[in-house]
Amino acid sequence: MLPPIEDSVLQSNPKFAALHATLANNILNPNGSTKNHHAQKELEAVTESLKTARIRAAKVHLLRNALSHLDLAAPTTSTTSKSKPSAKTPATLPTELLELILLLSARLTSAPLPQSSIKLLESTSQWTSLPSYLPQIGSLISTHLQTQALALARILTPTTNPSFLHRTIPKLHDSIKTLQADNAAKKRDLTARRAGLVSKTTTLLGLYHLATTLVILILEQSVHGSVSRHVKAHAELLSISAQSLQYQVKEKAMRGEKMVYTEQVKSALQEYVRNLRDGRERLRERKKEAERVLWGYGVGRTEEEGGAEKEKVMREIARVYEEMITELREVGRDVEKLKGR
Repeated sequence: MLPPIEDSVLQSNPKFAALHATLANNILNPNGSTKNHHAQKELEAVTESLKTARIRAAKVHLLRNALSHLDLAAPTTSTTSKSKPSAKTPATLPTELLELILLLSARLTSAPLPQSSIKLLESTSQWTSLPSYLPQIGSLISTHLQTQALALARILTPTTNPSFLHRTIPKLHDSIKTLQADNAAKKRDLTARRAGLVSKTTTLLGLYHLATTLVILILEQSVHGSVSRHVKAHAELLSISAQSLQYQVKEKAMRGEKMVYTEQVKSALQEYVRNLRDGRERLRERKKEAERVLWGYGVGRTEEEGGAEKEKVMREIARVYEEMITELREVGRDVEKLKGR
């Protein structure tokens, strides 16, 4: 597999990026092997031979494993049809068949025997009865393999009805092969994504570092830079100008007061203030005198002191007096009109 390369390297080296794309897409396989080998035909032939040998070895392994793991205590089974699962029969395995299966399993799974032992084994009555028991042994192996295939089909398609699992057995190889291909493709995609994530993470860290550097530079310029010093000096100049204007305004206000409030004006104002105070005192005295007079007429007294009746009488007298004044004014106007004639 090609090693991952950062995007920044590819972007900064266009020729290398083109070479890398050619190698990855046209020359090399995902596993790193070459696509255009000079002995490609011979390699394909060897690969096909290895595939055939691997299939043959797998079949042998399956037969040996099935023969070694047969349930010898269970009754025999027979297949009624290709589409229906096998049905059990009440007959049990014969003793000779059991001995032959055990002998055949030991012969196939054990280490190679000497020639004398092989001749002795082949001369036994159990071994010579092998041709006659081959159909039953094949039936037992077929039943065992079908049971394992049904278990695989149940794992592969857990939602399928158990009565239809036997229909998926012929498709097990293709389904498993498809799943393996999908897993391999997803693994390659995951590896590529991981490599791309590393590259993007590096780029992101670089951008973050650049942003942090720029922020620090801006802060330094804002605090200690020429722009900051200029702004600070300008602010200090404006502050000094404002203080100067404030002092000038105060000075002009004092001058204006001196021009308006001369000594004569000040003495006149002081005299006027004294007159106002005296007038306020006289008004207070007159108020007190009026309150004493009104009190004499019953205004301000309580009911126990008889002030209510006097106040009522005085209010009536004031009302009548007001009416008389109004009538006098009307008579005066009428007299003026008569004089005017």
